[in-house]
Amino acid sequence: MKALVYSQECLWRLMILIVTLLVLWSNAVTANNDGPRVALVVGNADYAQIGALDNPENDASLIGSVLEVAGFEVTYLFNATQSELEAAIVELGRTLRARGPETTGLFYFAGHGVQSRGKNFLMPVDAALSDEAELDLVGVQADVVLRQMGSAKNRTNIVILDACRNNPFADVQGMDANGLAKMNPSPGTFLSYATGPGDVALDGLGQNSPFTAALAAEMQRPGQAIEKVFREVRIRVVEETRGIQTPWDTSLLTSDFVFSEEGAIPDAEALLWAEVRDTDNVRDIVRFLRNHPTGRHAADARVRLNQTIRVASAEPSRALRLQGVTPDLRERNLFLQALQSGSRQDFETYLLAFPNGVYAELVNLELEAMR
Repeated sequence: MKALVYSQECLWRLMILIVTLLVLWSNAVTANNDGPRVALVVGNADYAQIGALDNPENDASLIGSVLEVAGFEVTYLFNATQSELEAAIVELGRTLRARGPETTGLFYFAGHGVQSRGKNFLMPVDAALSDEAELDLVGVQADVVLRQMGSAKNRTNIVILDACRNNPFADVQGMDANGLAKMNPSPGTFLSYATGPGDVALDGLGQNSPFTAALAAEMQRPGQAIEKVFREVRIRVVEETRGIQTPWDTSLLTSDFVFSEEGAIPDAEALLWAEVRDTDNVRDIVRFLRNHPTGRHAADARVRLNQTIRVASAEPSRALRLQGVTPDLRERNLFLQALQSGSRQDFETYLLAFPNGVYAELVNLELEAMR
């Protein structure tokens, strides 16, 4: 009998030990996402010499707001000069070193980025270039970001570059390479490009680039590992751009990371409709209809589109923020018919009648997507 009691006592102690270990392991896993979170979010759009961009400020604002909800302490930097961008990157490194090894660091950049001789450069808004040899003096090497973040020896660093919109220095000798080159991050780093090395990313027709719009939606999905977040982003962008753009990433992470632990999965259509339902920009409404042609807000979107076109016709100064030309009734009707049918023939009919019409750019984009 004593032996039986002894065995039961040992079994009970063993069970307590197992439960204790499981609790400790669970706490360790949870702590993997409980450390400080620090982010620097940059949106450069108002370039003085190399061509302004439409969306980087919107992109940075969107990503920053999502990161704040995810528990990041976000520093925003808009339309930064070279000195401002360099100072902010240095400050990010100092902050990460001060916060300790359990900190998660994140750097996001939307704007012009170029490569030269295998090196990537993020372009400040005051950049001007007449010779490739000047690039080190006017740009900020992306490797500086990796070095500053890596110097903290913290657990997790994330670098996201939506910075391959086009090559603003295509006419400068030796600067004919598109996109960005591959980089070699240090262990503990996740590195993401909006498109593959050497390729060009789209700035987008609406308020956000295709890459950033997809990223903001996927980051909010609860419990989704970072690797899956960016895999889903890649799928969404490839579908939206009809294969023109394929995001690319590389991971040297040594621990798990999720952006969002809690909250409901967002409704992508509802989020996009909330962005465009009050807009007077026909491009945003067309983008919504392209993504959700049969969605529950599609009918409302077509009503909004018709209203926008009608208002633009009555007010030439607001003519769809395109060419400043007011369309006549026949042109508007042909365009609406093409949008509603989605037929290549209807789009081509519009172009035959109005090759330089108010909507010609949009129609050409639709036809290019079909091809």
